[in-house]
Amino acid sequence: MESVGRNNMIIEKYFKLYFRNNLKQYGLNTAEGLILLLMMEKVMKPLDNALDEMHQLLMGQTQDQMNDEIHYDKAVMTRTMQSLESKGYVARRINPADRRSSIFSLTQKAIDLELVLIDILARWNDGLQKGIDKENLEIVKTALTQMVNNALELTKGE
Repeated sequence: MESVGRNNMIIEKYFKLYFRNNLKQYGLNTAEGLILLLMMEKVMKPLDNALDEMHQLLMGQTQDQMNDEIHYDKAVMTRTMQSLESKGYVARRINPADRRSSIFSLTQKAIDLELVLIDILARWNDGLQKGIDKENLEIVKTALTQMVNNALELTKGE
């Protein structure tokens, strides 16, 4: 019997390959696409505290804030942000709260790519679910959600 962890690593490997191949025509690599998705997710998520959230979105995010969520090596994150900036997908400005860091925000070029990224993810998701009936799919979704929660619990404080 295959282990869940091994299958998860295989799916992740093939997702990165799929994502990279679909981003190639836009001059992006997998890491850049994932960072853009992370930044877009912040813009698309429902606003609980509208004024605070709007202010934060307009201000953008620091590299450290994004790194806390995506867990890239700092050097990889720095190179990725520099590349996204040079390609015109993000804009950088000095963080007024800490002049040693920068705040990054999406440019119109990145915003224009949002539907493309959503389509790439939708096609991946549809492909993964192919041949799985609705009842089993609900079981898989529930189990994966629990596994995500377990993973978060296992890595608290690390």
